[in-house]
This record gives sequence, C-alpha cells and structure tokens, in this order.
Amino acid sequence: MPVKTSILKELMSASILLAVATSLLYLSGVSYISSYLTAWGIESSLFTPSIQDALVLGSGNWFFGGIYIAIFATIIGVIFYLSFYTLSELSKIRFVRNLASVIYEILKPKQRAELEPPAFIETIIARSLQFLMLIGVLLALLFIFHRLIAFSSSLGAENAQRKYVEFSIGNNLEQDLFTRMKILKIGDSEVRGYILANSDSLIALYLPPSDTTQEQVTIIPLNSISEIRAMKPAAD
Repeated sequence: MPVKTSILKELMSASILLAVATSLLYLSGVSYISSYLTAWGIESSLFTPSIQDALVLGSGNWFFGGIYIAIFATIIGVIFYLSFYTLSELSKIRFVRNLASVIYEILKPKQRAELEPPAFIETIIARSLQFLMLIGVLLALLFIFHRLIAFSSSLGAENAQRKYVEFSIGNNLEQDLFTRMKILKIGDSEVRGYILANSDSLIALYLPPSDTTQEQVTIIPLNSISEIRAMKPAAD
C-alpha cells in the first residue's frame, strides 16, 4: 500500500505540474498573438487562436526566453563561484584566519545555554522560515512566469513591426517558389495583399500602398472570397 500511495502522489504531482505548465504555455501563446494583432490595429477578439497554435507559439517563446534565463543564471552562478573561491583562497592566508578567529571570539555569545528559547518557540521559528521560503519560491516562479508572458507579448509586437517593414517596402518577401503576396478574388474584383490572420469566418489583410490607394489593414468575411492565388517571384 505505501508504494501504491507514493506512486499515486507522484502521478498527481506530475499531473498538476503538467496542467500548470500547459496553461502558462497557452497564456504565453495567446499573449503573443494578441500583441501581434493589436500592433496591426486588429481586435484580437476577432481571431481566437486554436489551443494547438497557442501552445506551439508559447513553447517557442519560452524556448527563447529560457535562453536568456539560462544566460542570466550562468552569470549569477559564475559570480557566486568566484566569490566563494576567493573566500576559500583568502582563508588559507594565516593573517586572515587569525583575524577571523579574533572576530569570532568577540562576537561569540556568552552563556548561550541560558539564552536558548523554549522548544515551542524554536518550532514556530522553523515553521515560519519554511513558510517564508515557500512564499519566496512561489514569488520567484510567478515573477519568471510574468516575465515570460511579457516577453511573449513583446515578441509579438516586434514581429508585427518587422513584418510591416517587409510588407510595406517589399524586402525579403521572395520565397523559393512564390512570394507571400496573395491575389484574392472578391466578386468581380481582385485585391492584392498579405494575409495577417484568419479564422473560420474572417481573414485580415494588409494592403500595401499603391498609386491609387493608401495602405490599410482590412478584415474580409471568408465566404466572400472565391479564390486566393500566390504570386511568382519576379525573374532576375
């Protein structure tokens, strides 16, 4: 029975951690998409991402965010290592050891046995320290999660700015076979633009400036589009 109980507890803990991690990945992905659409002036509520898309984007964002966290943690670790290494080397010097011994004798409490608090006070102090350590760990985790979600949001806005420069100027748009500009047939007319987002009923387009029209972002019902074509890249 104890073995089965231990296994059940481990499975329950793993399930809780998996559920929390999945939720945070989803929030991170949604934050990225919402920030990306908002930068284009599109109401994010019109294009709700699927769970799969949000999780994939969230995982990618956490991967890049994890790189920065790993770099920061490595720097902190190196600083601590160098600090303790320096102290260990200094402790080998006779003068430093003698000085530390003198300081310890001065600061060492006298008649400590008479100053020991009651057992229940020591228990309360120990439990309080454990509680504070738990709160500190939770706060640290919440801060990391908050920064990762904020990082995802900033990535979405930065990606929108980068795409705007590419779409409006026309740089780096040529693929191996086709460009990203699409020709959409709506009724008897054709529109040329770049697809920013789509749902089951709507599609968001960026229309670059032309000789007759200004650049704009438009949202079109998907059922009004009869055909979507991609353009071949211009020959060199």
